[in-house]
Amino acid sequence: MIDDNELGAPVDRRRYLAGIGAGITAGVAGCMGGDGGDGGDGGDGGGGGGEFTYDGEIDSAFVSPDNLENDIWQVFLAGAREAASALDLTVDYQAHGGQESQQISQLQSATTSGSDIITGTAYQNSGVRSIAETAAEAGVPFIGYWTMATWWTPMDSGPEFLQYQIPEVVRTGAATARVLFEAMGGSGNFVHITGVPGHVGSHRNEGVQVAMEDYPDIERLGDPIPSDWTRSTGRQAMSDFISQYGDDIDGVYGQNDGVALGAISVLEENDMEVPVVGYDGFQESVELIRDRTGGDGQPWLAGVFAAQPFWQGGWAVVRGYDWLHGWRPEVPERMMFGGGAMIINDALSQDTFSDLDVSFTSPQKYLDVAFSDGSSPYDWEAMSIEESGDSWDPQNLLSPIRQEDFSQLLWTEENRPSNYEVPDAYADTELFDEIEQDYRDRFENGNDPYA
Repeated sequence: MIDDNELGAPVDRRRYLAGIGAGITAGVAGCMGGDGGDGGDGGDGGGGGGEFTYDGEIDSAFVSPDNLENDIWQVFLAGAREAASALDLTVDYQAHGGQESQQISQLQSATTSGSDIITGTAYQNSGVRSIAETAAEAGVPFIGYWTMATWWTPMDSGPEFLQYQIPEVVRTGAATARVLFEAMGGSGNFVHITGVPGHVGSHRNEGVQVAMEDYPDIERLGDPIPSDWTRSTGRQAMSDFISQYGDDIDGVYGQNDGVALGAISVLEENDMEVPVVGYDGFQESVELIRDRTGGDGQPWLAGVFAAQPFWQGGWAVVRGYDWLHGWRPEVPERMMFGGGAMIINDALSQDTFSDLDVSFTSPQKYLDVAFSDGSSPYDWEAMSIEESGDSWDPQNLLSPIRQEDFSQLLWTEENRPSNYEVPDAYADTELFDEIEQDYRDRFENGNDPYA
């Protein structure tokens, strides 16, 4: 065992790669791959009928965030630690600061020193392949969030690239825009602070466009200003907008909570009482939704979509743990949209958004779960296939990313390589339907800590 600050002794993982394939621990309904967990062409080397063996001790996971200034990663790390504790594992982490070479060096050091699972994000979409290759070389499972390489699926990598996950980009982007527009009273002018250009998460821009079509009296002032997802870049963007448009600004769309909070600090300095929305579910932003409803001359946070980073961190540890015990995902499970929770200000009525296909929770409920300091209502053992068998409970709603959803990952025909063919398994709509229904049934019949 290792603690959270020390990496353990080297372990050679290549010794257990023989025999991964169709005969692996079959029998978990809706979860086991019929032919190496991949199905179709473009697979990852599955096949063969040997029995999975892993003769190293499973004792540690490694979290690789871009930075810990963005407290989505602090919460992610807390969830990973809580799940690891439930499974008698430990967690280490290092922030890579957006430097791909540094991240790969950290991951190589971590796996050489004994980390059995890696999870986190690449700062740019192009960096995902390097992480997947590092995981494959070390023989450890990798669960990736947010960024994703263009026209390249986990099936084009190896079995170690266990899963890619992100909330449904356009739909959730539109939902948060809808909250802003309602907070503005359905009319007026807003400014838009986006994320890193080219980042899949920044494609929430398209969701804003979709929402604007339903609000003809809403206008966007100028072009959106990109950010680095941080408060400091949010402050700079908001300062620029105020210099240009001043009191014409009636609302602010922040692409994440970091830039939203940065914008709010500048609005406060300029005595501008306008609604703002964010995305992620920082502790400070959720407390602000709870405590400030507008009408007092200060800017107020109308709502955020929380991607449940606490759950994400725990899920990555649990699924990596299951993978190391022989479970293999079906193709539809290897790229999935993760669920989340919409948190809105009491100044707004939830009934206004009854047509939105999102889950709602109260600010205090979210705080009690995501910032529970090691005692959340998640049942991590129940989430594990290894620990709970066919009764496993995801405790969040996930759905497969289908071929028709690829545009939400910024995959277009214009940027598709001429020689790239989508793996045949993505044409198996029956399998995708089956997996989607299985996950929905498990979530609806299981434990939802935010309900």
